[in-house]
Amino acid sequence: MHLFERHIERVRRQLASDPSCGFCSWPTETVLHILRDCERARSTWNAILPACARHFFHLDAQPWMKVNMLSREKWNGDVPWSTVFVFTCWHLWCWRNKHVFQNEDTILFSPRQVICGAAQEWIKSTSNLTVRVNKVQIHVAWELPGPGQFKLNVDGSRRSVTGCIGAGGVIRDPFGGWVSGFAINLGKGQVLEAEIWGLFFGLKLAIEKGISSLIIEMDSAIAVNLCQISSMLSLHPLATLVRNCCDLMQQVPRCALQHVFREKNIVADRLANWSYQVDLGLCVFEQAPSWLSDYLVDDLLGIVHSRLVCLDQVV
Repeated sequence: MHLFERHIERVRRQLASDPSCGFCSWPTETVLHILRDCERARSTWNAILPACARHFFHLDAQPWMKVNMLSREKWNGDVPWSTVFVFTCWHLWCWRNKHVFQNEDTILFSPRQVICGAAQEWIKSTSNLTVRVNKVQIHVAWELPGPGQFKLNVDGSRRSVTGCIGAGGVIRDPFGGWVSGFAINLGKGQVLEAEIWGLFFGLKLAIEKGISSLIIEMDSAIAVNLCQISSMLSLHPLATLVRNCCDLMQQVPRCALQHVFREKNIVADRLANWSYQVDLGLCVFEQAPSWLSDYLVDDLLGIVHSRLVCLDQVV
């Protein structure tokens, strides 16, 4: 049965016993009810829709989504209606989740102002993007940590055909010597999930080794950014895992996390890709595997790799 025709997912998963709407007590809370037909949602749409658009509430679920998301109409003169529509659906969904999970009545007195402000901010920010991006060639190489420091490189991997994910990492001493490494088969999931699990297990390994000064490098800018704003995460599906990583970083007296280009993260990348060869679970390498020798030597020698980057990425 289609998502729009099913009972609320929490009831289907036996996380709740009442399928009715928590706002208006409609017997079955479907996704379409949450986004359009609930009296709370309807009042929000009425504050945004022009007076001539009352047929808006008469379409079935799929045509309703398709017509509005593909619309070329302008709202309020210059904002695409499709953008306003998406932001309204998003806010309605967030408000409903906060009501259910946090017992917060977050529908504001003027939802039109909040939604339209978000849509206009989005239009303004994306309109500044240039179609043509100037790129330059740079040369990068893995670098030794400073005196008394250790370096942890971690990476995640996903095979698009199977959906399998894995992660890997390596800890090296101030001279580039192998301290420990790992590879973990994580089953199936998304690549960002694999990246953050890689960070988690790398930190666990560093703490077990008693390391007190650690530089962490990973080539997922998104994962690094999530860790930097961990206190602001609420509804993100990986929020708990990210916070666990941040808690582990606080256990290392001197710890820094930074994003690097993939060419500086090759050893961790190879370990992440190797993880598919083992059963589900963690494999720790107290000695460097022989098949990593060439990559480890390249890092020690500071072998340079070329990369094309946008001008704003050059530091």
